[in-house]
Amino acid sequence: MKYSQILATLLLLANALPFVSAGGDEQDEDDDGFFYFQDSNDWSDSAIYPQSCVETNGEADVVYKMFKSGHNQCKKKQTGTYKLDLESFIRAYTRQVKEEYEAKGADYDVDEDAMAYLECQQYYYNNNLYYMKVGCRDTGKGFQMHAYSDQYCTTRSSANYNLGGIDISGLRVNFDVCKSCVYSSGNNYNDAYYGYTSAYEHDSELCSVANHYAQSCNRSCRRRSNKAGSSSSRSGYSGDGFSPVGKFFLWVLSISAIFFLLAGLAQRKKMSKQDALIEEAAIKSSGVDKKFIPRIFIGLILFIIFLILFRKKTLTWFFLVTLNIALLAYWMQLKNKAEQNAAVSGFQLYGDGGGTAA
Repeated sequence: MKYSQILATLLLLANALPFVSAGGDEQDEDDDGFFYFQDSNDWSDSAIYPQSCVETNGEADVVYKMFKSGHNQCKKKQTGTYKLDLESFIRAYTRQVKEEYEAKGADYDVDEDAMAYLECQQYYYNNNLYYMKVGCRDTGKGFQMHAYSDQYCTTRSSANYNLGGIDISGLRVNFDVCKSCVYSSGNNYNDAYYGYTSAYEHDSELCSVANHYAQSCNRSCRRRSNKAGSSSSRSGYSGDGFSPVGKFFLWVLSISAIFFLLAGLAQRKKMSKQDALIEEAAIKSSGVDKKFIPRIFIGLILFIIFLILFRKKTLTWFFLVTLNIALLAYWMQLKNKAEQNAAVSGFQLYGDGGGTAA
């Protein structure tokens, strides 16, 4: 009887082992079972793109995109746009970063004090009681403290966001950055020193959580995310569209292209018959019918508009800048040719000595 009880205890312990975290710290970190769920996905070639932090009806969410194998730095193979509550996303992101540091043989100290403010916390300032919780920055590209007047952090206080200068710099998420789901250092020593198995090459705390707890980001959600991104002071990627600086230069290049076109057409009217024949011969020699040139130009303009509407920024800048350079070069060529013709005509009229030529 005694041996059967010991055997039963050992069997019970063996069955419980798969549900126990590898380290004591991780077990404490996941005491609510947040990371315990079944995930059979292979994340080795997938990626996640944190887009922005948005607040709706007092709730903060992180909007992100997920990409499968062959995504080419999050440029294609998108599986969808999703949202996850801020607390869950930061927990998963922080745990992923911690594991990546350990894979490199380095230590990563999680700021537990800052992590605590992912939930509503009491905070005394100048003998007044407030409730504080981490929320989204107005730019949508970071986090800041918000003060509330109730214990559930539902009613925003009129007081300043960060009354006592609470440091939450340890809560970091790299927005507008394509992040691989699985870290790979390219070094083999990690397996020897840290006991990592080949399973780590396919598992991802961040992408598993982002996939398991994902909520659909509908059109209204995406619009808020893009709006939050467009208000960012960054000059790079902003939501799905062009940044304010990018939109400014779109207008500048568009207006300059129109100016160079009109200037070139006005200068072309002053072209001599001989130059016009030379230009027409050059066009024919290239195999292009002269009557198709306006259609080609209109098609190019429509193509650039298409690129802008579909937010193909690299191609948009390339064709806009190329168009401006081509129109400017054509205008300058016509202008220089007209000045040369004027100089030759003046020489023939007045001669070398300034008198009228015979």
